[in-house]
Amino acid sequence: MEVGSMIRVDISKLKKGDIILSTSTKFQSKVIRFFTDSDISHAMICVANGSVMDSTGEGVHARNIEKMFYDDSCAIYAYRLKAGISDSEMQAVLAYVRSETGSPYTTLGAISSVVLPKIKGGGQQFCSRLVARAYEKAGINITTNPDTCTPADIQESPLLELIPDAVIPVSDADIENLKKEGDTTVAYRDIESRLLKNLRDIRPNIRVINDIDKILLDEPALDNIFAAIFLESGYLEFWQVERNRFPWRYDETEIVAFYNIIENKEDLIGYCENTISNDAGGKGDFMHWDQNLVRYTNYEREKGLRTFSLIRELYVNLASGHKLRVESANFLVRKYNGQNRASILI
Repeated sequence: MEVGSMIRVDISKLKKGDIILSTSTKFQSKVIRFFTDSDISHAMICVANGSVMDSTGEGVHARNIEKMFYDDSCAIYAYRLKAGISDSEMQAVLAYVRSETGSPYTTLGAISSVVLPKIKGGGQQFCSRLVARAYEKAGINITTNPDTCTPADIQESPLLELIPDAVIPVSDADIENLKKEGDTTVAYRDIESRLLKNLRDIRPNIRVINDIDKILLDEPALDNIFAAIFLESGYLEFWQVERNRFPWRYDETEIVAFYNIIENKEDLIGYCENTISNDAGGKGDFMHWDQNLVRYTNYEREKGLRTFSLIRELYVNLASGHKLRVESANFLVRKYNGQNRASILI
């Protein structure tokens, strides 16, 4: 496929909570579009800068939408609440979506949303159910029945408005970056899926990642088995991938050295400013890492289970890494702000 025949979402136009509706050239997409008389067949929700979550055959997982390229014949739209959304409502939306990580996909539920739109849904997910239920948790009903809505139902919601110019052509630089950097969310989804499969082999009633907590609290005898599964999965060490790929993001000296050797310095400054902005006011995109750190620290202290200790250490690394990213970004912006920055960019 040629570069000129591909499109993607412009992440600079997105905010947390935005809904992305899309389609593909696959047969399943064509069937959904036919029965819903629509040009879209899939729904995703933005949870952070460039990060979206959706429900597919793999279950509920995160994706990097900046690295998701579509044939230019595919319809893609981005929508936002017309009336806006409060901080507390947004936190409810995002907390629900993240809590559903790993939830299995239901093909039957997706079909029922077309043929039986008034029935009550179960615990499994499909794309439009995940999005509509997330807003329902914040007291916002963007569809008549969040349990069995379709992407077309979301698109027709009177509460939403189209975000203009949210789709752009894929550039040569986009292609080169994907070839060079890859998409780590793909590898992470594989690890997360294998982890859940192995845990479900022990306890089939595990629906989402968070179910592990309750099971261990109720059955601490499973601790060593669960700890071994976590250790073997690669789930606990995956944070190192990003740290190794972009070491300059986590060190003030290295980010300055990187700044001095790259050609497009404005891109790096833009990255730093976005990092700072997304962390502003203690309501940043990754504050859930700090919240999880507190939770697992308490679990470890109260129960003394090895699995809780391992997960707590994971969030220590994630939270401290994010803090280093923000500190490095602040350092670079301060160093080359105003006149200093302008003189260097000339």
